[in-house]
Amino acid sequence: MLLTTAFLGVITAFRYAAADTQATITHYDKQAGTFDLVLPQVSDGQIIKSVDLAVWSEENGQDDLKWYSAQQKENGQLTVHFSTEQHGNMAGSYLVHAYITYANGKRIGVNLGKRDFSLSEPQLSLGPNGIQIASKMKPAGSEQLLWAVWSDQKGQDDIKWYLADDDGKAIAHYADHKGYGTYHVHTYLKKDGKMIPIAAQKLELPKPHIKSQINKINDTSYEITVSDVPSYITSVSVPVWTEQNGQDDLQWYQASKTADGIFKAVVYLKSHRFGLGRYQVHFYGDSLLNLDLEGLGSANFEVPSIDHYEAPQVTIGPYDNHKGTFDINVAETNHSKVIKTVKAAVWSEANQENIHWYESQQISDGKAAIRADIQKHGNKTGTYHVHTYITYTDESSSGHVLADQQLNAIDLTPAPSVRITAYINERNTYPVGQCTWGVKELAPWIPNWLGNGGQWADNARAKGFRTGNEAKVGAVACWDDGGYGHVAYVSHVDGNHRIQVKEANYKNQQFISNFRGWFDPTASYWGRLTYIYPD
Repeated sequence: MLLTTAFLGVITAFRYAAADTQATITHYDKQAGTFDLVLPQVSDGQIIKSVDLAVWSEENGQDDLKWYSAQQKENGQLTVHFSTEQHGNMAGSYLVHAYITYANGKRIGVNLGKRDFSLSEPQLSLGPNGIQIASKMKPAGSEQLLWAVWSDQKGQDDIKWYLADDDGKAIAHYADHKGYGTYHVHTYLKKDGKMIPIAAQKLELPKPHIKSQINKINDTSYEITVSDVPSYITSVSVPVWTEQNGQDDLQWYQASKTADGIFKAVVYLKSHRFGLGRYQVHFYGDSLLNLDLEGLGSANFEVPSIDHYEAPQVTIGPYDNHKGTFDINVAETNHSKVIKTVKAAVWSEANQENIHWYESQQISDGKAAIRADIQKHGNKTGTYHVHTYITYTDESSSGHVLADQQLNAIDLTPAPSVRITAYINERNTYPVGQCTWGVKELAPWIPNWLGNGGQWADNARAKGFRTGNEAKVGAVACWDDGGYGHVAYVSHVDGNHRIQVKEANYKNQQFISNFRGWFDPTASYWGRLTYIYPD
């Protein structure tokens, strides 16, 4: 049917014309779904004012009818561009009618017949998750577009079929197939129960050929950059070791993705005992393909000497006027040597008569703590001097002069009394199986909401409970390691260095028991020890 209904009421001189209007279709591309309608601006001595093009697919009548208007060109021609994109890129036959309006008001319609657009080779590309398949044209009606994909390895043992989505696309996932090399992609149209072949294509999935670069950051660290990593490699692992003594210092580094195709990792020589000489570096990739961890290459770098190490962090905690103590904290960094022992000399008098030496050999996670006590210095007030001496595992040492501390006399004001009966009847709200829950079950006088075990001593003191360093039966032992910490109920005491406790969540055993028998609580790896007393 010629579409003239919209114009019959306003156009008086309308006729159905043949193709003698010099209207021509050019750049007709069956597979791209495009063509141009071109007319001279002057035809048969008459000036053409405008051109409108009505196009619709033969499938389902005129339900997808679209109108297109002319664009004037410099060469005096009027051009109308058509694309099946406006019709959902559906393949099939399209009917084309042109409507030409002249300057004198006359309007004619021209039936330009049909134009067929067919399915063709899809576009193939390597995406981050698989082979991306995209067809420009899509099948019409109930027809289906499918792709068979397989690798060259061992014939078609990994063949998979993929159905195009509504946009004419599919992804052949790497995990569904095997290895690198040539992949085959065959396109089929399923129509009336039959599989009609459309195209047969090949695509290369190349084996990764990464590049690496190693740059020195400072004397004790190096940055490794891995580039040209393909999108189907999801992570890069970097094992590093020194050539001395085999792989006894082997460390695995997980590289971080910093941009597409680029991963970086930092090697700290401290993790390799500051070894000198040649370091071996290997690269492994975790692939989306159905493969194990895959070797990507190797490199090496030289460390001829280490001239500069970073000093450990040495800090002083605030003075506790109630206890008369302050803490000296020493912590390794990624660029400092490994600490063996820490000593501290503390005094206040000019002639050092009240000097006292403290020592700690308890190094946990590269950290050591020393607690200075004013009572060990005759309870003198005034300015205290603190010198710290650190011995490292290579037997070298360093000294650190810390800022002077202004210490006051101990505040002997007793802590406010606590009515522990206020908490005895509370329901235990600590997580069942945790150390905090276990102590609340054994010592109902402990309040809820004291936090993690490492926070209990400070929070209980704030509520008025008395705390101290003397082991007593019925007290709660609190270890503060700067993290979660731990708490236990003291059941037996044979001195401050020999006690028994009942506790929960000891080595992940989430029930209450005496797990350890007699032990030294001050040697616990959970950190600094403080007791909470019920009286």
